[in-house]
Amino acid sequence: MNSKKWFVALLTTLLTAAALPLTAEDNPAVKPLSGVTETTGRRDFWPARWQQKFEEARTLGDQIQVVFLGDSITHFWESNGREVFAETFPPYHTLNLGFSGDRTQHTLWIARESGIFKLIHPRLVVLMIGTNNIGWKESTPEQTVAGIQQILAAVREQAPQAKILLFAVFPRGKTADDPMRRQVEEINRGLPALADNQNIFFVDINRQLMNPDGTIDPAVMPDYLHPARAGYVVWRDAILPYLKKYVPAP
Repeated sequence: MNSKKWFVALLTTLLTAAALPLTAEDNPAVKPLSGVTETTGRRDFWPARWQQKFEEARTLGDQIQVVFLGDSITHFWESNGREVFAETFPPYHTLNLGFSGDRTQHTLWIARESGIFKLIHPRLVVLMIGTNNIGWKESTPEQTVAGIQQILAAVREQAPQAKILLFAVFPRGKTADDPMRRQVEEINRGLPALADNQNIFFVDINRQLMNPDGTIDPAVMPDYLHPARAGYVVWRDAILPYLKKYVPAP
């Protein structure tokens, strides 16, 4: 085969492969990945934070009633949202398993493979994950929804006594036509079907985080991604009814 025919054959093969539908094996969002060994990005904080959180779980055990799962937005309950958190949650003995930069595959590892849920038996799990899957350009919105579905299944298996609050991925980008905003909206369109309203509840507070025209006020999200205090107040207030209903009063 001459070089021209070889090139045409190779190009045809690549185009054909690109047109095939992705399977679960092709989707990184559904493959559990430990942040302890990951080397991508600025993730060197992960092992120490994980060790700290695992020790919290080991020490407090059944005292932990509320678990937060997610990425930097959840992680930052400990910084941007610290004061709001302190007003409400400490009496319930919470465990924040949010890690900056996490994608669905990391949260899936925490829920399914890390063993941490063998140490605790929470009554409420708050989950919001997915923005980094598209932000890191690792997964499509559809693939990200599949990852979230796997996380929910893992939490239900590991903590069957817990109610799960599945939050819509928070809006990102300054305006409604931001490309990232549109991908987040694609993810969110797939999430209500994952809730059964008995054990898994879907909650969407995104309109409360935006102006009526879809823009985001810097007072709510200064970088159009991570909430400031005002954003955490909205989030806290959306959690409270479920906290009062499903978690014994401290």
